[in-house]
Amino acid sequence: MKKLLSVGLLLICMGGLAFTHPEDFSTGAEPDGFRGIKWGTPISTLDDMHAVWDGGDRKYYERKGDSLEIAGAKLHRIIYTFWQGRFAEVKIDILKDYTNPDNEFAHFKTLRDVCFERFGARRKVLFGSEEYSWFGTASWMKLVRDDPGSLHLTMGSRRLLEQKELYEKDKTRREKESRQVLAKQGKGF
Repeated sequence: MKKLLSVGLLLICMGGLAFTHPEDFSTGAEPDGFRGIKWGTPISTLDDMHAVWDGGDRKYYERKGDSLEIAGAKLHRIIYTFWQGRFAEVKIDILKDYTNPDNEFAHFKTLRDVCFERFGARRKVLFGSEEYSWFGTASWMKLVRDDPGSLHLTMGSRRLLEQKELYEKDKTRREKESRQVLAKQGKGF
């Protein structure tokens, strides 16, 4: 009985993974950046950006004169993220409409349809919300509708994401080693 239950749970989990696994971009459709800025471009080469927040090795910018519309979908803002001075990702928030959330959903639907047409159709993966993912050799992308206040498209450089993850893992390891040294010396308290 336990074996049958275990096999059943395994099949359920595997089935769930089939619906949540990111898929590749359509052939030839993988982006290499956003609006003419290629992944990895140094911030020092762009004079139309202005800083909106400094997160240490991550800095966030808006672009002067950026159109807040994609294929008719109205946008709230576009935030460009630079990691260690290089363009790593962009987050596109859909315009919020507190008086009529149906308008927000219409903008999301327009953006979703454009993404499906350009990058490849996806399955709806979550109950009551929508989350679609694409993963290529150079880029990753995620389109999300959690609730009327959280409608966004995020895309970025796969190479810089992997470098950032390795950097943060190594940073955590070094910090742990440093704390252990301080604790052994009695300086940790």
